[in-house]
Amino acid sequence: MRTVDKSDVPHRVEGYAVEQIDSELLLYDGKRTMVVYLNETALLVWQLCDGHRSSADIVELLVAAYPDGPAVADDVGSALELLAGHAVVTFVPR
Repeated sequence: MRTVDKSDVPHRVEGYAVEQIDSELLLYDGKRTMVVYLNETALLVWQLCDGHRSSADIVELLVAAYPDGPAVADDVGSALELLAGHAVVTFVPR
């Protein structure tokens, strides 16, 4: 699994069919016949992967939004690694 660097800039990979169910998301890749399930945390992270914000920027935004949340930075890093592992985001070094 890829280790995420704070300066990397994640962006969503195009071509997935998206279905939101309450606060969760399913991403479907018809070419690989694959479905990726995103829980609420991973969904927030995925939405912030716009190709402009660095991984550190995403952590900063979510820590500010959830200051009492336990280990937000770790959760963001884990979510980014998961998203990269399933090839729904790619990274560009800043």
